[in-house]
Amino acid sequence: MKRLPFFLLVLLFASLPAVPGEASSVYVVEPVLVNQPVYAGMNFYVYRPYNLPEGWFVTFDGYPVVRTSSGAWVYGAASGSGLVPTAFVVGSVNPASLSLVQYPVPAAVTSVNHVQVLPLAGVSHPTIQPPVQPSLPSSSGMLLPTYIPSWATNPSFNAIGSWNRLVDRMGILDNPRVPIAWKGDRPKAIYAWTGRSWYQMTSSSIDIPERPSEMLKDHLYSLTRMVHGNNMRWSDSDTPLLAHQAAVWGYLWMGRLSPLADN
Repeated sequence: MKRLPFFLLVLLFASLPAVPGEASSVYVVEPVLVNQPVYAGMNFYVYRPYNLPEGWFVTFDGYPVVRTSSGAWVYGAASGSGLVPTAFVVGSVNPASLSLVQYPVPAAVTSVNHVQVLPLAGVSHPTIQPPVQPSLPSSSGMLLPTYIPSWATNPSFNAIGSWNRLVDRMGILDNPRVPIAWKGDRPKAIYAWTGRSWYQMTSSSIDIPERPSEMLKDHLYSLTRMVHGNNMRWSDSDTPLLAHQAAVWGYLWMGRLSPLADN
C-alpha cells in the first residue's frame, strides 16, 4: 500500500495554530490509500482524525467521506452534531462547488497520538438510505440564482425522478454531452436524455451483464444522431444543478462518463 511521506503529515498538522497557553504539538495520523470501485483505477488518500465518528474518514482537502454498503465512497454532510452520507460519489464532483462543509479538525492537541486505521473490511459502513442533498445557500444576505434551465420544468425530463425501480444513479455522458441514468454496476438498461425523451439502451448480450461503459459504446452512434436531430445542447453550467436534483430524487451522482476512454 502506498503511503504519503511522513514529513508531509508533520508539516500539515504543524501548520495548525496552537491554543494560547499550551505548547504546540503535532497530531500524527496514518494515511490510507483507498480505491473508488465506481471509477476504474481511481485511488485517493484519506485519514481519520481522533474526533471523527467511527466509519468516517477525511480527504486531504478536508471533506468527510464514508464507504457505503455497496463499496462506493461518498461525501458526507453535517446533520446536527453528526455526519450523514450524501448522494455525491467521491470523484464525481468538485465538493467546493457544492454546499458541502469541510470537517473541522481541532486546532491543537496536547499530546502526540498515533491512530490505527482498521481495515476497511472490518469497519461498519452506513448505507446511503436515504441520501441527503445539501441545502442551497439561504437568501439571507445572498442572491440566489434566478436562472432555471429548460429541463427543470420539462415533465418528460423530470419523469426520471419517479423511475426508482429502474434507476438508482445519474451522470453526464461525455460525448454526446447528455444526462444519463441507470441502476447498479451492471444495469439491464441505460436511459439517455435526447432533448425530447429518455432513450433506452440495452445490452447486446442478455446472458452476460455489461458495465455501463460497455453498453454505451454499442449505442453511441444512434444516440448521437437523436441528440443532433433534436438540436440538443447541454450546458456544463447545468451539471451542478442536475447533481443537486439527482440527490433530491434519491439517486447517486456519478459525474461524467467517457465510455470511449474506458478501456
